[in-house]
Amino acid sequence: MKKIGSWVSIVSIALALAACGQDENANESNNTTTADETQVETLDVALDTPEKAEAGETLTFTATVTQGDEKVDDADEVMFEVWKEGSKDDSEMIEASVDGKGVYSAEKVIENEGKYYVQSHVTARDLHTMPKNEIIIGSEDNATSESGHEHQHESEVSIHLMKPDEIKAEKDVDLMVHLQKNEEALTEANVRFEISKNGKKNAEWVDAVEMKDGEYEGTTSFKEVGDYTVTIHVENDEGLHEHTEENVTVTQ
Repeated sequence: MKKIGSWVSIVSIALALAACGQDENANESNNTTTADETQVETLDVALDTPEKAEAGETLTFTATVTQGDEKVDDADEVMFEVWKEGSKDDSEMIEASVDGKGVYSAEKVIENEGKYYVQSHVTARDLHTMPKNEIIIGSEDNATSESGHEHQHESEVSIHLMKPDEIKAEKDVDLMVHLQKNEEALTEANVRFEISKNGKKNAEWVDAVEMKDGEYEGTTSFKEVGDYTVTIHVENDEGLHEHTEENVTVTQ
């Protein structure tokens, strides 16, 4: 009887160890599943624009937005920014319409010949991306000659300011800027907002904090109703120093 009891004890211990092993494997499996589930898919944007066109022609720009295998139809913002080479400060922002199945589009007529850039600014699901294409309007020889004559530097840094649709005086406002360099998120930069009311000399400076890769945010309040200029200054330890200006209107 003692031998039978010993065998029963050994079998019980073996079964208990096997059950523990299964529990540990199950926990490891659950942990792996949880990690995979929390991994965020990147936002992909396929920007489609003509490579060449004639002056005065109606151009169609499209951006196809996907996240993994899913077509993204719920983007928070899709804009097309258009500018002539060497004139980034005079760029035009065009709001895109939703065509469905992840496709957003807009039309634009460019009247003058030259080399132009079209950049899509897409914000969706807490992600932001802004690919850029080049368009030659008119003769390619004329566009090359004109850009060479201007000797203008075309920045590799893309700066996109996001702000509320309506800004009220004496209310806290979050200003968010997305930065990319060579179509990659620009990280570890020093970003400051220089805010000045049009017609006044004094400016307020607001430091921005990097919330995630390439996304910087600062909070301020505008004291008075009126038109303001927000200059975004971007620097880093590698000698980068870029800036761009945005106009905002503050209401009561």
